[in-house]
Amino acid sequence: MMKYSLLFLSVLSCLASSAYATSAKANVEERCHALANLKLENAKVVSSELIADRFSPSSKLADTLRGAKAKEIVDLPQICRVELSIEPAINVEVWLPTNWNQRLQAIGGGGYAGFIPFDKLAVAAKNGYVAAATDTGHTGNLVEGKFVFKDGKLQADSVTDFAYRSVHEMTVKTKQVIVSYYGQAANYAYWNGCSTGGRQGLMEAQRYPADYDGLYIAAPAIHWDKFIPAEIWPQIVMQQELGKPLDSDKLEKVRKAIIELADEKDGIKDGLVSDPAAVDISDELLYKAGLDKDEVRTLRKIWQGPTDQNGKSLWFSIEPTAPLDVLASNKGPFPIPEDYLKYWIKQDPNFDWKTLGYSGFDNYFNESVELFRPIMGTDNADLSQFKKLGGKMIIWHGLNDRLIAPKGTIQYYNNVLKIMGGKDSVDDFAKFYLAPGVDHCNGGDGPDKINGFESLVNWVEKKQAPNRLIAQKIENGQVTLQRPLCQYPQKTIYQGKGDTNNPENFVCQ
Repeated sequence: MMKYSLLFLSVLSCLASSAYATSAKANVEERCHALANLKLENAKVVSSELIADRFSPSSKLADTLRGAKAKEIVDLPQICRVELSIEPAINVEVWLPTNWNQRLQAIGGGGYAGFIPFDKLAVAAKNGYVAAATDTGHTGNLVEGKFVFKDGKLQADSVTDFAYRSVHEMTVKTKQVIVSYYGQAANYAYWNGCSTGGRQGLMEAQRYPADYDGLYIAAPAIHWDKFIPAEIWPQIVMQQELGKPLDSDKLEKVRKAIIELADEKDGIKDGLVSDPAAVDISDELLYKAGLDKDEVRTLRKIWQGPTDQNGKSLWFSIEPTAPLDVLASNKGPFPIPEDYLKYWIKQDPNFDWKTLGYSGFDNYFNESVELFRPIMGTDNADLSQFKKLGGKMIIWHGLNDRLIAPKGTIQYYNNVLKIMGGKDSVDDFAKFYLAPGVDHCNGGDGPDKINGFESLVNWVEKKQAPNRLIAQKIENGQVTLQRPLCQYPQKTIYQGKGDTNNPENFVCQ
């Protein structure tokens, strides 16, 4: 009799558990569908649906650069997916996981944006975060800047939405959605972005310092008004000095020769250069790589960075260890600066960059600064309000970045030090790191998988300020290279003994 009683209780328990699970799912579905009726100022909920396991993004909103199809996302936890539309035309995705860690993670865009980074939303949601992202007010290819140009003129609202309004509105609306869905606010709000996403994060700190508790910022596209014009400088130099592009194979031979020359200055031969700007590059090295006298002069002028007609420096070049295959491509300018010149500055879709020359570039650069520094520059170094509110930020930049000069980020950080009372004061809320060998956001020869976001969370929530970050190179699922990243201006130096993949065998100095 006892055996049957236990069996009966076991069956009842299973039925109750099943009923609870069914009820819980129904409750989640009800709450998710109810968001469709949420009232938001200057915005509306376009749709709300419960998804799990698999999701196929809309090709309209996904990053479909070069015609690639939007990839299906798999292994998703249960998520309430919400689409928002904010006036005038800002699209926002908010993903609310059923198993929520009570944190928000907003994801930044890249280039001119115009898409939703669904893959990164998925990573954040899998880790328990409410994840949010915006297309910044337009849809399109991330290297196309023509979205600001309509009816023959520049659209100021489109520039403003791209510059800062879309991200702030997304943040405000997402926090309202969180409260409506979970019945409570997020305990912490984090920003995670590289390139344009890095600029967006710093813009938040400068304009809306209360929006986020922690900002994780990589290779930020700050000084937009200066570095975007600077990206077309190599093409102008090659046209003016040679009348043709430099040979791409020769440029890569030069880059590898420079790395070979400077590799061991940090105590170890590993293909990484910790201080590319300090490398003494002789003409002999360039000749050995196959360049002739005119080509050497041209390359040095590219490395010098943009100058005005009197030789005064206007902005920085990428480092000599960074590939020049994009900015000095033999196929012409990188589309982002070319579109910026056409649609943002000249407001003429047919404008030919080849008509600029050195004097025209000088005028173009100055016009860009005058028109767009106030709205797009993102170079305000006074972060006192962000610090006062208890915010923390981690910034890093790859030294082999082929698109955005690390020196621009270094300049910004040094300006923060000047305005904010020096390193001890700034260390309370901001840390800056340089990553040897790492390209734009990721890739390159250096270790590009960095534990910076996790370090930021620990800093915000546990008051554990990171002195060093750990960077790994992962190939075929294996860690092939591991290095500590030191706070700027310190550099990572091997002590001369022990496993070179053990961060403990390196010092910061």
